[in-house]
Amino acid sequence: MINYNNDLCAVILTGGRSSRMGGEIKSLKKFNNKSIFDRIFENLQTQTDKIIINSNDSENLFVDYNVDVIKDSLEGFLGPLAGIHAAMEWLKENSPRIQWLVTVPGDTPFLPKNLVKKLFNKVMNGNNKIVLAQSNGRIHPIIGIWNSSLFESLKSSLNSGNRKIMDWASQHSLEYVEFTNSKYDPFFNINRYEDMATAKEIEKNNYLIC
Repeated sequence: MINYNNDLCAVILTGGRSSRMGGEIKSLKKFNNKSIFDRIFENLQTQTDKIIINSNDSENLFVDYNVDVIKDSLEGFLGPLAGIHAAMEWLKENSPRIQWLVTVPGDTPFLPKNLVKKLFNKVMNGNNKIVLAQSNGRIHPIIGIWNSSLFESLKSSLNSGNRKIMDWASQHSLEYVEFTNSKYDPFFNINRYEDMATAKEIEKNNYLIC
């Protein structure tokens, strides 16, 4: 395992309302007898030891994972930017030595096995404070690595009313790293029930070669 414990923490963002899937936590939906979240969590466990969960559920549905579960500190379900803010705030208060935060959404079951390594190597080999993932030329703003020194800037941006990741991220030194897979989008995400059928097919056809 690549161990970045001294410098890096990963957060799985599950703080949204999942309105297109009935308002339930879509990360806990299952296909092929396994939840979306379990796939993400188990994958990240092979990439880094430090993982936290951002969730606004009131039932403590993630308690069995034995990691810290943090809620948005800003009220109103303000989107993934608020989840990133909450994670940075948690780092500042609990693990101030950690300089880098890797963020992934809770609806992407087929994340690359080398996601953390490629993101971390990119920031270590450059001077950027943010590196975002992209696939097939498409940027995935929620999937990236962020320097914890950006916390105050992010807080100010949210308080000014901004809700879009790229509007804030583009104000800082920003780079991208490409992930490719000829069989499927490695950042395929599940937003609707019909996406579950697509996910089943990806797994059924043994496309998981990233």
